[in-house]
Amino acid sequence: MHCLYRSDYGPPDPAFHPDANGGVLVRGFESDRANLMRAQNLGQLNAMKRQLERGEHIQWCDQGYGWTYQPRVDALFDAILILVVAPWFVWRVARPALRWARRRSRDRAAVVRAMT
Repeated sequence: MHCLYRSDYGPPDPAFHPDANGGVLVRGFESDRANLMRAQNLGQLNAMKRQLERGEHIQWCDQGYGWTYQPRVDALFDAILILVVAPWFVWRVARPALRWARRRSRDRAAVVRAMT
């Protein structure tokens, strides 16, 4: 997915409205009409149409944060989650649970021995 930057397409045009002239500008994109109505000028509208033609979602990014939406960054965050956070969580949760289970089994064994 590629981000779109509003500043790449010029300043907002107060006279621009995507639905003007009976919706000629958004013809063919009726299912995404709500998204296209957010365009602030013709350049933004055309960029949004290109994204939709490629089958991508429209994603507007703030300047400087577009790199966070790249697949490589997503893969890095997934790797951190799997290799760092998940083992730490298992260590913090499983270790006390194992101790509790061992203690409980010892207590049961002691009760069974006492009953016999």
